[in-house]
Amino acid sequence: MSSAPSSAEAATTPFLSRHEVTVEWGDCDPAGIVYYPSYFRWIDQATHRLFHNAGAMREGTTGGRWTEGIPLVAAECSFRRASQPGEKLVVESHISRFGRSSFTISHVFRDGAGGIAAEGTETRIWARKEGDASSLRSLPIPADVRRRLGG
Repeated sequence: MSSAPSSAEAATTPFLSRHEVTVEWGDCDPAGIVYYPSYFRWIDQATHRLFHNAGAMREGTTGGRWTEGIPLVAAECSFRRASQPGEKLVVESHISRFGRSSFTISHVFRDGAGGIAAEGTETRIWARKEGDASSLRSLPIPADVRRRLGG
């Protein structure tokens, strides 16, 4: 599930990506509620889906040994209520802030009634790597990527 803005809206409306996750037994802690790292795994998956659904994936970002990509520099999540096995959550994701080479992605986890179970953000940079991790350098976000994501 995703929604693309019209060309007139694209300059001001962020691209919104939605997908559903089902809380599985292995996503939970011994108390039977979602163990917090599960949310961060779902957030990372949602970012990938956001870029893919917007058609903003670049050739250098998809391989196992990428040269150009979007490394994570910060992440946080607020848990509004406990979720349990069998529950279905809809993850809504969009870019909420663009910088020159950095951007913030906002993620909202909604239950079947539309209530918020959790909210998270990631800050990522557009970067290139020419060798090992010490060669990582930020780059301006490409214009076509920014446009596709509503920036």
